[in-house]
Amino acid sequence: MGTLKNDFYQLIKTNDRLLNFIIDSPPKGFWYCNLEDIQQIWTNPECKQTLGYDVSDKITKRESIIQEDELQKLIENLDGKDFDPAAQYHVSYRHFDGSVLQTICTGLITENKDGNPSGLFIAIKQAIPAHGRRRVKQLNKPIDLAQEFQYLNERFRISEERFQRAFENAAIGMAIVSLKGKWLRINNSLSEILGYTSSELIKLAFQDITHPDDLDKDLNLVNEALEGKRESYQMEKRYFHKNGQIVWAILAVSIVKDSYGKPLHFISQITDISKIKEAEIEVKSVLAVTNDQNRRLLNFAHIVSHNLRSHSGNLTMLLSFIETDTDEHSRNELFKMFRHAATNLQETVGHLNEVVAVNTTTHENLTEVNLGKAINGAIGSIEALLKAERVKCINEVEKNIIISAVPAYLDSILLNFLTNSIKYHAKERKPVIKLSAETKDNLVILSIQDNGLGIDLNLNRDKMFGMYKTFHGNKDARGIGLFITKNQIEAMGGKVYVESEVDKGTTFKIHFKRR
Repeated sequence: MGTLKNDFYQLIKTNDRLLNFIIDSPPKGFWYCNLEDIQQIWTNPECKQTLGYDVSDKITKRESIIQEDELQKLIENLDGKDFDPAAQYHVSYRHFDGSVLQTICTGLITENKDGNPSGLFIAIKQAIPAHGRRRVKQLNKPIDLAQEFQYLNERFRISEERFQRAFENAAIGMAIVSLKGKWLRINNSLSEILGYTSSELIKLAFQDITHPDDLDKDLNLVNEALEGKRESYQMEKRYFHKNGQIVWAILAVSIVKDSYGKPLHFISQITDISKIKEAEIEVKSVLAVTNDQNRRLLNFAHIVSHNLRSHSGNLTMLLSFIETDTDEHSRNELFKMFRHAATNLQETVGHLNEVVAVNTTTHENLTEVNLGKAINGAIGSIEALLKAERVKCINEVEKNIIISAVPAYLDSILLNFLTNSIKYHAKERKPVIKLSAETKDNLVILSIQDNGLGIDLNLNRDKMFGMYKTFHGNKDARGIGLFITKNQIEAMGGKVYVESEVDKGTTFKIHFKRR
């Protein structure tokens, strides 16, 4: 009998399946027998009480409590199976008073080193009372508390050892944290992640090394856990390493409570994702540079196609005037205009070279530009067109207004707005284009106003700067100019707004950064 009892406690220490079986089974009693000698049996005190015995009674013979055929049925049902808490078996026992006690049990068969069945463990989950049975024999001796304490203490020791190994050897940071945020216990991985020794970190609270931008969110989630609104939470947050660097981490927190539901402490799992974040930032930086380069290529293509076309059209038209005009004074004026147009073309080509040479983002390459002078240059580039369409162009911008801009972009913006005003002028009145500017704080607001056809903004406001959007049915319109122009303005940190009324005219207001 003593040998069976010793075998039972030894197996608890070494057999995880048996330990889980005992932990998951209810306290109605256990009994055990060695399958090599099924006539011998060992029962614990709860089992004795369930069967009507005193805890001091000796039960050594299997036949005292269960028939052999009932035992064989149990062995057949359990042989070769893993323990399943949901699997239940009806088992009949011989009660102390001689009656038959019907029960519901769970069980487990363990194997020896050779893989053969060696031990049968049965837990009584529920005893089904029968009418007429006399009351269970009253205890006349106290339960062996020392034995029960030894058993429970051993079970606790094994559970604690398991947790200790998992905690210390975890590949991620783990910590036990008090309800107020103090570090109570940390593992080696967390020390490596944060750069603190265990003794250093225990003197701190997690609030002390949390990035201030993440602290409120973390504390709110902690409070929700303490209030019972959640059992766990997960968030991305930043810690301060001991050397001052930022450590990005995924934090997973679970709250631990006692058997009455009172919070005891938190268990935190911290995964270092700093390298992932660094790679993410680098990818975003590369994408930003790529997007900026694509935008500059798009602008470059537009400047080449639109601006050079404006210059070539202006030069062609001036040559036509020179060829047909016989008045010497007029021809001299036209030659001056031609030289001016050629100079503007040379400047535009120079601007294009600047765009190609730029390797960083647009806003880092803004230069000082005299707005009034840039407008005069743009007007000079289309003088022939203005003359041919009899358009009056008035530049009221003061000479001392300096803006921050990319010269090639500014030239393109001005030419696009001016040529559009000329193209869509009203035939029944003399076309007038007026350019003016006002300063406001750190901005210069350029207004380009015409008295042309105008646009119905109630129908077209949302489409004004869209790609391939046209408004007047002009067969030469491609619907790309305003889209590119808005893109160029915003690339320099500016904005553009429009006011228009059908058959009254249009005003574009462009915001530039003031130098």
